[in-house]
Amino acid sequence: MKKGFIVSAVAALVLSQSAFAAGNGDGTIRFKGEIVDAPCVVSADSQNQEVNLGQVKTSTLKDPGSKSPAKPFQIKLEECDISLKKNVQVQFDGLADADGRLLVNNEAGAATKVAIGLFDKAGADIKVGTATAAETLKAGQTVLYYSAAYVSKEGGATPGYGNGQVDFNVTYN
Repeated sequence: MKKGFIVSAVAALVLSQSAFAAGNGDGTIRFKGEIVDAPCVVSADSQNQEVNLGQVKTSTLKDPGSKSPAKPFQIKLEECDISLKKNVQVQFDGLADADGRLLVNNEAGAATKVAIGLFDKAGADIKVGTATAAETLKAGQTVLYYSAAYVSKEGGATPGYGNGQVDFNVTYN
């Protein structure tokens, strides 16, 4: 009888531990990716980036065409097989001004008379919705260098948020 009680007590203890373990926390793991037929893959750390343009004084953007200091960003392409394609182009898509040069921010509390300009590695404007100049792929890894800055096309920028978003598409030729 005593032996049966001990076995029952041990079994109850083990089962109660299992019951408590179920309540110790839970969660969800999401897996995200894409299978591509391309000469390179976009590095995971390049797919969703945040470029901090920082705080910029309105006096920096008071004159037409004035710009804040540019902040660099890059798109890394990995596992590049240059026997398949030799060149790469990137197209940035987002909410742009009338001539397609600048990304605009239309959220509540946004700064006015200022937008975000995108620039290639030489500092030339990148037009939103238009492919960049072709760059030569390198075997293995190719890094594409860009920058962004606040631009006041007409001058007189007002205080507010300076946020923007752009999607990019990579094409090979």
